Amino acid sequence: MGEEVKSGDQVEIAYESTRSGNVVSRTGTVVQTPDGNERSVLFVETDENQLTGVTAEYAFSVSTGGNDADADDDSTVQRTVSLGPLASVTKR
Repeated sequence: MGEEVKSGDQVEIAYESTRSGNVVSRTGTVVQTPDGNERSVLFVETDENQLTGVTAEYAFSVSTGGNDADADDDSTVQRTVSLGPLASVTKR
């Protein structure tokens, strides 16, 4: 991840799809950046209930969903999918 990004930045994540073998991309808003201590993953909100996570070498998708209508707006992970090797993260 060459460029320095921070929460709220718009970024494009490009990765080599494990399904097609092609380089594909997703665009979204950064919601968490690696801090070098505990967090080593960049998370980008790419859809209302979907985050794309990026490590130094790989991209993955996390689908979320709310517990119920009375919850404190917490979400739970519904599904995690490996996307493929990371090609680039570019600030938009």
